[in-house]
Amino acid sequence: MNYISVDFHLQYLNSYTLFIQGGLKEDHLAVVNKDNEVVVCLSYDNENPSMEAARLLSMPFEHVYVSLPHQNIIWIPSEVFALDDLSLYTDYFVHTEVEHIAVKQFSEQGITALYQIEPALQSRWRRLFPNVNIVPHFEAVLHQAWKHQDEAESVLGVYVNDSSADLFLLVHGELRIYNTYEVKTLEDLSYFVLSIMKNFSIEGKYKQILLGGVSLSSVWAERLAFYGEEVKPLVIAGNWHSENEEVTQAIHKFSILEELVVCAS
Repeated sequence: MNYISVDFHLQYLNSYTLFIQGGLKEDHLAVVNKDNEVVVCLSYDNENPSMEAARLLSMPFEHVYVSLPHQNIIWIPSEVFALDDLSLYTDYFVHTEVEHIAVKQFSEQGITALYQIEPALQSRWRRLFPNVNIVPHFEAVLHQAWKHQDEAESVLGVYVNDSSADLFLLVHGELRIYNTYEVKTLEDLSYFVLSIMKNFSIEGKYKQILLGGVSLSSVWAERLAFYGEEVKPLVIAGNWHSENEEVTQAIHKFSILEELVVCAS
């Protein structure tokens, strides 16, 4: 995807919002105007950005939201977690300094996530955009999942991103597992989907599967249909729109970014 609208004008830069989903190999970038129109939509190799991507990343956007993958994550019931005890969990992380461990509480669900994003990756984005809002990718994904307000017996969430996939399980609305797996083939995906099914004693099929990062017409959706009674899009239709048909078709790859504003508020 490489789209820059003729309506994208530098003199209106202060009125635009830049959204980026950072991946392990590929980044997805969207620029949205005040009317929620997507005026720029790019995917690029983050180690070798295209000229268009490099030019956009050098512009002084005032409103910037970046979603980044976590390096490590552990889940703790909020009722037994105390911020003063953070040092007790350092051995679970690659970077064991307390200052590199972030905390996110999901008050309605009664759980707290302790997570880590590669410090060098965060520093890179803060150098580019000092006022950047950095949100862990799992937070945006879960916000979308809980928007469905479905307390089905077993809901599997799958978000495909580059050569990995985030898989999580909701049982009657409660989060039971959230992990990122290396997924390069359909067989890889099947292995992890079935492993979760076995580990949590789910018989037959998942009542529902929420799929993000790819369309419902993809081979990923076709494979997941074997394991769920229903496969639905993870991202509920938002406010973003475009006059470009290709962008409209590809918006499933970017629309999770719309959730970043809510997460950062």
